[in-house]
Amino acid sequence: MIIGFDDPIYSYDKLIEDAQALSKQYRKILEYVTIGKSHDNRDIALLKLGKGKKHMICCGGVHGRETINPVVLLRIIEFYAQSYTCYRQQKSSLMSKLYNPTKNLISEYERMLYAACIHELLQTYTILFVPLLNPDGYMISLEGFDCIRNEELRAKCKSMRLPHHEWKFNARGMDINRNFPSRLWRQKFEGDYPASENETKALISLFKEYKSLGFLDFHSRGKQIYYYRSQMPESYNKRVLHIAKRLKKVTNYQLVAPQEEIDPSDSGGNTVHYYSEYFGKPALTIETVDEEAAFPLDISYRAITYEEIMPVIFEFGALIIQWLY
Repeated sequence: MIIGFDDPIYSYDKLIEDAQALSKQYRKILEYVTIGKSHDNRDIALLKLGKGKKHMICCGGVHGRETINPVVLLRIIEFYAQSYTCYRQQKSSLMSKLYNPTKNLISEYERMLYAACIHELLQTYTILFVPLLNPDGYMISLEGFDCIRNEELRAKCKSMRLPHHEWKFNARGMDINRNFPSRLWRQKFEGDYPASENETKALISLFKEYKSLGFLDFHSRGKQIYYYRSQMPESYNKRVLHIAKRLKKVTNYQLVAPQEEIDPSDSGGNTVHYYSEYFGKPALTIETVDEEAAFPLDISYRAITYEEIMPVIFEFGALIIQWLY
């Protein structure tokens, strides 16, 4: 495996190095590209996994301090790519063992069936992964404000007088998840306007470039699933609720009640609000990690979160295909 969970600090540079290594090892099924630059000039990486003509989009690392999901998404990419690549070999090996059964035959058969499902998924879809939308905020949360190379940006971040491990913003002190031009967006201070940030623009451009069937945005904390959109028709919410209930069974996460879609004291402008309103397709926020987890998030959540959400992307792909009919 290229992606491990043991590094005490999984840096941005390590993430990029590993993402590029994955694209080289699985070059027949995985492509690494850059979709934009952060304000402190870090690449925003996109990994395109699959051979299908249909698309879905998965994003992580919108908030800097939510450091578990980016590496977990890379590990999921590796597992899916490896399963796809090894499927034919697994199938051939299993067929030969049918004539000489062993006590492990059932478990091997189950693994082969799962690999077959992933193989079919990646023949149907190309999954667009943005594992880390906010690389500047991610590095601030891990290493502190001195990792911001631009002096003006660094000074502005420090002036906000927040602990670096609690940092959820980008290098300009903006919450990216309140920066998308949705109906619930409202100005938070003079000069604030939607889609002002490089990271926001990069994701919007990705949404517009591909005619995707659905979007998952992975955040932390709470082990919850946000699905309801007050600004969308009831028919939309009923269909997304069907998807959310299935993902609840897969993850054992809780569904967030419609009245809790957004805090009364908060503003709109979320990634999922924008996607659902502009494209009319299912968009869900998956909140990983325990609600009581403290920042900085303990690295033990990496393995736990991987086991919980690894099947989500496969299930989501199977469910959103029905949206077409």
